[in-house]
Amino acid sequence: MERVRERIERFAASPVPILILGETGTGKDLCAHLIYEKTGRGPFVAVNCAAIPETLIDSELFGHEKGAFTGAVRDRAGLVALADGGTLFLDELGELSLPTQAKLLRAIETGEYRPVGSERVLRSRFRVIAAARPDLDRLVESQRFRADLLHRLGSVRIVMPPLRERMEDIPALAGTFLRGYRERNEGTGPTELSDEALRLLQGATWPGNVRQLRNVMEAAAASAGSDAPVEASDVAEFLPLWTVNPPAMASDFPTLAERLRWTEERALLEALDRARGSRKEAARLLGISEAGFYRKLSALRSEGRFPSLVPEGASRGPNDSVESPEDASDG
Repeated sequence: MERVRERIERFAASPVPILILGETGTGKDLCAHLIYEKTGRGPFVAVNCAAIPETLIDSELFGHEKGAFTGAVRDRAGLVALADGGTLFLDELGELSLPTQAKLLRAIETGEYRPVGSERVLRSRFRVIAAARPDLDRLVESQRFRADLLHRLGSVRIVMPPLRERMEDIPALAGTFLRGYRERNEGTGPTELSDEALRLLQGATWPGNVRQLRNVMEAAAASAGSDAPVEASDVAEFLPLWTVNPPAMASDFPTLAERLRWTEERALLEALDRARGSRKEAARLLGISEAGFYRKLSALRSEGRFPSLVPEGASRGPNDSVESPEDASDG
């Protein structure tokens, strides 16, 4: 994160495009806002490229003329025009179609663009900050993303580390989210975590990264009550089973068998969580029989893995139930 901070300080005042790479939930949008706030020039216009249908993205970016398509009852300025003199933030850049990428490249390089349905060439000068998942280079290799656009936007890159690579930041982040919860809850809410709750947080894998941690902390704070510390049971209720406590490995470089076992375990517990404890639905999600699912889950429990996923003394959440061997009808 010090590296992230250093690059923000170094390049924020420059007009060069910046590409922010990172997994979902690592704070790419926050990074973009910090860069913009250090310049203070013009408007900040943001668009999530994954949230707009492909048929409408050109109109959203470049605007359209009246009658350009069904529903276009008046002229409309696009986000490129609104960003003139300021910053255009393109989130989920890799979701843009190839034709839209070509139009965007021209707008970035020349400042020229055409609204949908128009023959007029308009101009807009703006700074681009883009955000994408770490696999953007692979999209170029598979010809799903233009190499020239990546070269134009990706000379300066800021890589947001996933939460699993900065676990030492969890206490500070969790405390920040608790304080934020109190501020929004009229000054009431827990102010601290128990040691057991903190150990549980630091033992999770956090596939949703900082965003997932924030959501879990806010839900745990609501569960804990007004002044009581957040306990492990409050956290466990909102933390999916499959994200907690990977199994012990024989060495610091797991064998193939250990890796396959961990992958299967995660798949079983993720399916069980998604199915809200329904063994039949979990088996359907995985494409195996219910009896086969239960045999695998029974093996997991016999090794002590299933009980260890929720700390001793913690209550299980509504998604954590599973029939005991005695209750199973299919053995």
